Amino acid sequence: MKSLGPAAGKTIAIIGDASFLPDDVRQALVARQAVVIGPLAVSSAMQSLSGRFLVCDAAIVDVTVSDEAMLSMSNCLEARGIPFVFAHERHTRAPAGGFILSSRASHIDAMIAALFGSGTAYRH
Repeated sequence: MKSLGPAAGKTIAIIGDASFLPDDVRQALVARQAVVIGPLAVSSAMQSLSGRFLVCDAAIVDVTVSDEAMLSMSNCLEARGIPFVFAHERHTRAPAGGFILSSRASHIDAMIAALFGSGTAYRH
């Protein structure tokens, strides 16, 4: 019997523009038995989280969103107690920081460990 990983059965909201989540990354998350929602535009995610229409266990937020949107999203996620990380695609000219959103196992595993690892959930 295959053991369940830390992402098994967890719902992960992807927050960023429509092209933020490549299909191979979605497949890599699903292969780890996560349920993936999105990508959702920041404004839609904020409205859904504020109205409690969006139920998720964690979020991956595009680090290239505006500073104001990033701060608002961080505050909203923290208020709901939802662990989150910021990420960027490898080929973008994103500012330094955040996780790399790619299907490479080490990149996916690093995000999963930060979101669902033992101890206090990571907020980047």
